[in-house]
Amino acid sequence: MEDACRIIIDAILDGEINSRRELEVKKRQLCRDMKLKRFMSNADILELASPEEKENIGHVLRKKPSKSATGVAVVAVMCHPHECPHGRCFYCPKSDVAPPSYTGEEPAALRGRMFEYHPYVQTFNRLKQLYSIGHDISKVEIIIMGGTFPSTDLSYQEWFVSKILKAIIDFGLIVENIEAGNSPDFSDEFLKSCSLYSNNILKTYGSYDYVLLDDVLDVCKDSRIKCTGITFETRPDWCKIEHIDRMLSMGATRVEIGVQTTHDDIYDKMKRGHTVSDSVTANQILRDSGLKVGMHFMLGLFQSPEEDLKMFDYIFSNEMYMPDMIKIYPCLVTYGSDLYDLWKKGGYKPYSDDEAVDLIVEIKKRLPRWVRTMRIQRDIPSTLIEDGVRKSNLGELVYNKLDDDKGSCDCIRCRELGYKDYSEFSVDDFKLFEESYKCVGGKEVFLSLENSDRSVLGGYLRLRFPSVNAHRVEVSEDSALLREIKVYDNLLKTKGTYDIFSEDSFNSILLNRAEEIILDNNKTEILTRCGIGEYNYYTQLNYTQKGQYLRKKLN
Repeated sequence: MEDACRIIIDAILDGEINSRRELEVKKRQLCRDMKLKRFMSNADILELASPEEKENIGHVLRKKPSKSATGVAVVAVMCHPHECPHGRCFYCPKSDVAPPSYTGEEPAALRGRMFEYHPYVQTFNRLKQLYSIGHDISKVEIIIMGGTFPSTDLSYQEWFVSKILKAIIDFGLIVENIEAGNSPDFSDEFLKSCSLYSNNILKTYGSYDYVLLDDVLDVCKDSRIKCTGITFETRPDWCKIEHIDRMLSMGATRVEIGVQTTHDDIYDKMKRGHTVSDSVTANQILRDSGLKVGMHFMLGLFQSPEEDLKMFDYIFSNEMYMPDMIKIYPCLVTYGSDLYDLWKKGGYKPYSDDEAVDLIVEIKKRLPRWVRTMRIQRDIPSTLIEDGVRKSNLGELVYNKLDDDKGSCDCIRCRELGYKDYSEFSVDDFKLFEESYKCVGGKEVFLSLENSDRSVLGGYLRLRFPSVNAHRVEVSEDSALLREIKVYDNLLKTKGTYDIFSEDSFNSILLNRAEEIILDNNKTEILTRCGIGEYNYYTQLNYTQKGQYLRKKLN
């Protein structure tokens, strides 16, 4: 294996391999000629390269640079297979090896199965893989996937999250060791020799090691790898006050809820087990708790394209919804689901590839500037899809058709600087814009830094004036909630050294304007639910701890 990897490194350096396609051809040839037992991964190749060689071969070996294009690497961790409390939805795939709503063959589910759904092992190995193929992992966002995580045992939830965070801390120690000029050392012996282990983080009883959640949350604030956010996926009926409070205690910054539709009669047909009221209530509690809200919607659930398009118009005009982020999934027919039985009898027909592309293009044209499109299409392999959209590059097809139609989408994802050619921009090209809208009893303010024609987004901030129903004791009538701030000015041409604390940094511009708006609305404090790794940044801006939040009093 090492000889094959060295051949590939030399071939890239010599200019014989210049594209991923040429790389895959060479890999297959070497596997055949050298009778290798397995296909070498890009991580295998990069692990054998010297630091200088990595600089010159990364353009071929680094897959999907978009995974860290905005400065944050996303790590998905799958919880163990379990039953949903309400049963199984009408369209849900049947699987004995994966959590509900997954087949077990999706990339994240495959990684989960490979590592027996152990949170530490999944996280550690994913960080190792991303690091090995050249991604910047200095900032990481965790997404906890799989069924209804808040319905699992409370002790399991805390154990699961603590092990994820411990993996981030441990891998950060390895990165520090590498940066100090030492060879990579992924051994348990190295980790146990590190000073952080004397910080009361590791408890040993016999052969069983565990970490207390509060301890690991505290140590994670100073980790070399900054955890900028933790996302939980759940259902609206498992997103009530007690569930949200529990997620807050485990470091949550965002919650994604499976809304799927806006109609109770469709919920009944698909055996969803909750109502529209549950979705709206979850939305209100999450926002009034300072969390970001993502919503999943499914196309073709007993609706025509015209009805689905009307539904999205409703979602972004009715204050009961107005999600910060969305995932759009065309409904798929998979073997073993109740929907499969109906389809087999001729009682259901999902959207074709072309129908889905045309519909999503029209949806994208209508999206407001303050929503971010997170995903288009499920990760279910086409071989497991009996009927429906089989093309895994649905998103690419949507964007190609948008271009062909000379249309555009104004959502955050389509305008983020990290996905643009930012070499042609400087900080002076961006100015401040403001937009406000009502949402579930409160007021949302969206601040953004954009170029003159508003086609490129350099940063944004979400501010909320909560509803009268806010339940958290930390949130008073004097409070405003900073729910999100995201900037990309470190990518831009600047004068001198980039400093996030300077007065003209995008962070400062957005935060200063938010404070002015808060005072104009007769509020006197700002609360933020920041990521664990962002704690020290806010304390340097005079924020102090207030329960599950950081607070700054305003004059």
